[in-house]
Amino acid sequence: MLALLALVLWSQDPQPPPVTAGSESGSALRLQVTGHMDLHYVNRSGQIDAAGATLNGVPPPGNGSQNFWAGRLSLRTDLEVKDLVSGVLELENRSFESGMNKPFGTNPTQSVVQIKQGYLQVDDFLVSRLALRLGVQDVTFRNRPQDEAFFMDLGESEGFYRGFQPAGSFIANTVDRDITQPVGVRFFCSPVEIMTVQAFWMVVGEGGGTAHDESVYGIVANSLLGENWSAWLLFAGVSGGSNRLGAIETVGLGLDGYFFDDKAVEVFVEGYVQAGTMQHAPAGVHKEAYAFNLGARYLGFFDRKLWIEAALARRSGDRHPGDDHDQAFQSYENVNRFLIMESSEFGLDVDTNVTSTRLTVGAGPFDVSGRALRIQLDVGRFAAVAPVAGSGRQWGVESDLSLTLAYNSSLSFQLKGALLGDSAVLKRLVDENHAWLIVFGADLKF
Repeated sequence: MLALLALVLWSQDPQPPPVTAGSESGSALRLQVTGHMDLHYVNRSGQIDAAGATLNGVPPPGNGSQNFWAGRLSLRTDLEVKDLVSGVLELENRSFESGMNKPFGTNPTQSVVQIKQGYLQVDDFLVSRLALRLGVQDVTFRNRPQDEAFFMDLGESEGFYRGFQPAGSFIANTVDRDITQPVGVRFFCSPVEIMTVQAFWMVVGEGGGTAHDESVYGIVANSLLGENWSAWLLFAGVSGGSNRLGAIETVGLGLDGYFFDDKAVEVFVEGYVQAGTMQHAPAGVHKEAYAFNLGARYLGFFDRKLWIEAALARRSGDRHPGDDHDQAFQSYENVNRFLIMESSEFGLDVDTNVTSTRLTVGAGPFDVSGRALRIQLDVGRFAAVAPVAGSGRQWGVESDLSLTLAYNSSLSFQLKGALLGDSAVLKRLVDENHAWLIVFGADLKF
């Protein structure tokens, strides 16, 4: 009997049959499946949840720490058919929505799979070097590749108008922690090899009639300026939304460059001005806002095993909430470097009326049993640009320490802790001037 079973197993082909193109004329010529599993355990002080609830105008929860498993799981399929036509279908859950975390281990109905992206792309559309992308898609612009999106990351941010409070309140111009689903059309063009131009029109909030849809449109040009420098220019407009029948325009400019032959010194700067009118009864509110982010990085310590970075960022705030002028800078930002002050998933997501001065020190990689270990310390002082009612301007000093172990090229483990102290604003919100947060998790990409 055993000999017969061995003969059967030996006679079978151990390799699966090759995947071939379909017989139909519209069948895919190529399919590629990739994915992402970001799983983490969160332990944070109750002050963060309570302060976030107060900022968003809802009753604060009970005291105590918050402990839960959370994460984002995604599966993406890239396909290609003939005539330079391709497409992407990406499915993903949401780890937070409408200001609330959506932890694992609770009601399974909360773990809803969403369409993260679903679009088609046509290269050389009608003319050479022009590409068309149509459908649900992320739209992200970064000043430098390793940085986060300071102004726009559609698909990873809340609505543009969420923080506008024309009547004034305890905290002016705060926003909900949420994620939109942008859908629309983008065009890509490369008039010369060193330059790329994008034009887009996206709907990020469906409001019924066209005038009530929150729409984003714009054009962005990126170009190399020699071997070590790059620059970009952006124009973007936002219109519609519930009771926001006006339009806000933003103009931005960015520069990123390196010095010396080994590119040991990097300098970066980006700036924005914002204007327009929001039609909110009984009269329009005029926008006059600005923002900037600038800094430098040095990579030359100990054969690049140690590096240091300093930066200053500001998003203007409204000095007189309730009048016919609004100075608070609004955006679709996705900056999460500091877990308590900036993170949209874990923290307060303070992304307007704020100035931050930060210093970052990174070390590694160090060999740990054949694995690469990196260490990073971020220290930042946060202050409101316009005074926060009854509490002055000081959000306090936050320190974040992270350890990242690259197990292999696909899997990494991370432990990160954050402490916010000496916070006059937090003291006013929840009668405590400090808060802490710890995250441990694993990140698998395949």
